[in-house]
Amino acid sequence: MFDIINFKSKPKNNPFAPEWNNFIVETIVDEVDILKLCNFLKRKEKEILKLKKSGDGYTGLKNHTTSRFKNYNLFKYKNIELQKLKKTIVKLHNAFLKKLNINPVKSLYLDGWVNIMKKNEFIKPHAHGWNPDTYLGGHFCVKCNNTSTYYINPINQLCNPETYSSKNKVGKLTLFQNFIPHYTDKHKGNSERITIAFDLSLIKKEKNIKII
Repeated sequence: MFDIINFKSKPKNNPFAPEWNNFIVETIVDEVDILKLCNFLKRKEKEILKLKKSGDGYTGLKNHTTSRFKNYNLFKYKNIELQKLKKTIVKLHNAFLKKLNINPVKSLYLDGWVNIMKKNEFIKPHAHGWNPDTYLGGHFCVKCNNTSTYYINPINQLCNPETYSSKNKVGKLTLFQNFIPHYTDKHKGNSERITIAFDLSLIKKEKNIKII
């Protein structure tokens, strides 16, 4: 089971009026052992922080695993729970396409990173891509405490922005069109907030791995 959220415009009344039809899909994952995955990611944090910074992707997380995202692909690490998550991402992706009557893809590639946030930190509005090859992105909640992710209608970002508020829940897997801006509210918990973010692509890039 999964839920589809749709940013859809009303029919336009002239050739120059804006129009949009954007999608987000969410599900709760049962196949992954969250505790084992959480412990693995916390062990990997120090190793990832030794990598060279590569920019924070406009998230505002300047000295985090996030600011190394260009220099590693989380899904290349050997971990059974990450492999389970990878298969679940493929399963949701395929079901999402089928629901929208989109033809199955011949190839699909995955690149991912981990976000580990401390108390009072938050992710600023950003988007993952906006070029002609931009496809889908997503994230998976590993550890959270009373936070939400907010998705902004790409057309209506400035004047009274239209947003969809998604309550973060452990085990929630989300896919969204990668040009949709999103952000989080402030993490108030005393322990870490841990999520996995990722990009899906139909073309091979430097770090991504083939999953279909």
